[in-house]
Amino acid sequence: MSLFEKVSSLLREIKDKSDVAAYLAYSSLLYESKPIARGVLRLEEEVDELRLRLQKILVEEGEELGTESAMAVMLLTEAMERITDLARDLALNVLKGGEAHPVLDLAEEESEEQVLLVRVTEDSIFSGRRIGELAFDDRIGVRAIAVKHRGVWIYDPDEELRLENGDLLLLSGYKAGIEVLEEAEEEVEEVEEV
Repeated sequence: MSLFEKVSSLLREIKDKSDVAAYLAYSSLLYESKPIARGVLRLEEEVDELRLRLQKILVEEGEELGTESAMAVMLLTEAMERITDLARDLALNVLKGGEAHPVLDLAEEESEEQVLLVRVTEDSIFSGRRIGELAFDDRIGVRAIAVKHRGVWIYDPDEELRLENGDLLLLSGYKAGIEVLEEAEEEVEEVEEV
């Protein structure tokens, strides 16, 4: 694997985990869910480890990229890591027993975009189906932000990913579409582990 491919792959992984952490932190606050908050802390640790791996590669092999490019990658990585740190801070608030301010609840109710976390079960409309088959965007204005599949969070899952029992599906979309899914699926408000 070339240096460019290694750096690109690690950057993508950091970005994806950072994005999932931000959505989950928000969800942990909305649901006042400590398990979701703990999942955010794990993602933040993973991002820290990935950042260190990337920085080591840039220090050891960065000349091949050029100083300016290596510095730009480091700055971008630091920015993404700060997003994950902010997600961690929200999650820590939840773990300390902090409740969402009533203004947040009101803003969520008034917002056109909503977030929904569901667990795929045997009885689920999602069980055994590919993400692409669900066509949320086309039908109800909802998209799959991330899936926890076989223990790993996948940001912006591929349309070919087949959902399995136990998967967690993080959805975002228009309020009306989310309400349709809430009627069809049981929203995950308390989970053992995220």
